[in-house]
Amino acid sequence: MPRPSIDVLEERRVYPNQAHVTPTTAPLSIIDASVARFTPCGAIWYFDPLEDGKSWDAGTLRESLEHTLSAYPQWAGQLRMTPYKPDLQERKNIERYGRMEVRYGYDSDPGVAFLVARIDCELSDALPDHALKVSTGIWACDSLVREDTLLPRAPLAGLGSSPSHKDPSVGVQITFFSCGGVSIAVQISHPLADATALSRFMQDWSCTHSALQSSSSIPHLSPVFKPWELDQHAAGNADDTVPDPKVLEKAYALPLHRYDWWASSDGSGFGPGAHAIPEALGQDPAAKDLAKMGTKMPWSSYNVRAPVSHTILHFSSSQLDKIYAAAAGSSSSSEHERVRISRHDALVAHIWCLINRARGPEDGKRNSPVHVDVSFGLRTRLSPPLPSSFLGSPLQIAKTTLPWEMASSSSALPIIAAAIKGTINKFTPETIGAQIYALAHELSPQRIWQAFLGREHMLVTSWAHTDLYGCNFGATRPPRHVHPIMPLVDGCVQIMEGSPMHNQSESRKWYDDGVDVAIYLEKEATEKLINDTQMRL
Repeated sequence: MPRPSIDVLEERRVYPNQAHVTPTTAPLSIIDASVARFTPCGAIWYFDPLEDGKSWDAGTLRESLEHTLSAYPQWAGQLRMTPYKPDLQERKNIERYGRMEVRYGYDSDPGVAFLVARIDCELSDALPDHALKVSTGIWACDSLVREDTLLPRAPLAGLGSSPSHKDPSVGVQITFFSCGGVSIAVQISHPLADATALSRFMQDWSCTHSALQSSSSIPHLSPVFKPWELDQHAAGNADDTVPDPKVLEKAYALPLHRYDWWASSDGSGFGPGAHAIPEALGQDPAAKDLAKMGTKMPWSSYNVRAPVSHTILHFSSSQLDKIYAAAAGSSSSSEHERVRISRHDALVAHIWCLINRARGPEDGKRNSPVHVDVSFGLRTRLSPPLPSSFLGSPLQIAKTTLPWEMASSSSALPIIAAAIKGTINKFTPETIGAQIYALAHELSPQRIWQAFLGREHMLVTSWAHTDLYGCNFGATRPPRHVHPIMPLVDGCVQIMEGSPMHNQSESRKWYDDGVDVAIYLEKEATEKLINDTQMRL
């Protein structure tokens, strides 16, 4: 459809309703700092018109947001890189280059960007038909109204922000459709929130908005902002001047990529200047003495300018059962011991298989290695675990590597799924502690990339168990659709619950309403993928 016109009706910064926070500067965890180059974490919730003659009200949405921000004052503060002093002889972890902090409770806080807009199309024009998605299992999304229309245009704070910037860390846009429907779009600088933290915030905002609508008491909100608790899981003293080589060895043995951004200018589609070592570091010997050089990025396998399609594959719970049954068989390979896989492991293996077949082997070499890079959360993997309400981005990305010939064969699903599960199982409280320690001793944590894209890679981010459809903002029906915002890059895959088709209950499993898999893939490969006769097994 032609790009619809949009009119901005209101644009302002909003702040916590209760401005009694003591001015604070809080260093973020080293894991939070490591994702500072990631695109923002965000999603768009689409709602049908309200029933009984009611209508969505931007004023109430703004007021409930201000109440919610009282429990999230950090998100209205200033996110920035911790000031770096090149001439400091010895420095703690939080004083090293590329560390992040948030200042909040100050009169100068940038607040949250808040926009209200009106778009000249109906909700049904912005979203393909849900029934068609369920009946065919394929939802072509290239014609969607893109997020650049439904999100605030204000740039978010991040690694490149100046020390005195006024950029917000959170942007919210309420967009009214001509039919009376509305979209609520939110994006957050990734060091402050992963999908779990975003979901927690939206659940809290939804409950607060519902209370205001019904003139009920505002609920007590209790997110946990204690980033230092994540650093406390480091396997050693993160402030050591010289890191313990035994701990580093344990971290470097973990199955994850260590692509080095600074060492990867040759062949880069971003130009060699994008990979220059920051001027502030000068000739800091730590660049050679303390930080392990990573691997050069394989730019030859990734055309950053290739056109990419966005497609959602919907798998019903019964179809997921079939995929799980096919992948749960025991492996005949001595290299992959039988492990207890989940439906999620089976689905990732199946999607990787489909994408590998659609792409074909690199340079026609059937034994060429391919990689699936799986992003996973650390909250439940630490000992003691972090609470589900823990804010920030405590995540890592693990790699599983197999030859294309195996990773493209549906008959090898048990081996593929077992390999993926075996990879994730290597991240124990002990090894995660070593990884936190190693990151704390990197000269800059953002230089190390744990994933890549293009023909040899698939990057998976899972939003399972986030219950994004549970954010109804007081409406009698759940959102018609929730669109997690992902970059339009070749090889990005996102997994989440399907939209509810039944009454919800606490005992329901995350996949009972099916699973939506958003796939961003080079256009020619996309055509092959959606025509794969083994997609549904």
